[in-house]
Amino acid sequence: MTNSSIFSTIPYMDYFGAFTLGVSMAADSMCASASDGIKDNRMGKLKSVLIPFSFGFFQFIMPVIGYFLGYSIKDYVVDYIPWIAFGVLLFLSLKSFYDGVKEHLERKKFKNEDNLVIHKHINYVEVFIQDIATSIDALTIGFINVNQTIYDAMITFVIIGVVTFILSFISLLLGKKIGDKIERFAPLISGLIFLCLAIKFLIEAI
Repeated sequence: MTNSSIFSTIPYMDYFGAFTLGVSMAADSMCASASDGIKDNRMGKLKSVLIPFSFGFFQFIMPVIGYFLGYSIKDYVVDYIPWIAFGVLLFLSLKSFYDGVKEHLERKKFKNEDNLVIHKHINYVEVFIQDIATSIDALTIGFINVNQTIYDAMITFVIIGVVTFILSFISLLLGKKIGDKIERFAPLISGLIFLCLAIKFLIEAI
């Protein structure tokens, strides 16, 4: 068998379509990354890479899980996915608002609020919760691609993960840039971002 005949049996891989899908799937992760950068604008270089990497990894692994489980769980979980995302993101939103109120009360203890430095940081448990909330809907990508060959499906999922990592990293850096200027309002902004994401999934669920 010639090389041309071998490659003629491989289904056409739509790389541009996979890239476009990756950009679409990365939107929620970009918002969460920007929020983290705003809130924890003094995070170190390693953390600045690990957070976007975790978003990219989960956007890759969720479709993989959906692909291999396929139709065996699709009918049981697909209707609940938006509700789960809504609940988790609403929790993150309320937590951010709570942190903002707590910080405001701490500032009020001082006559000169500008002299108060409050070091905010994002812990990895919170990042993990964000990962789940922003990627759980990617399970459906695995369901949709279940008829693809494993090779094509994995390439698609890798592209989604890489695109998510790159865009999330850029978003986090931009968040850190403006974080210094809006540091006092960071918890409020973070809470509003997660609330908007929660409302988005609520609309999908309804």
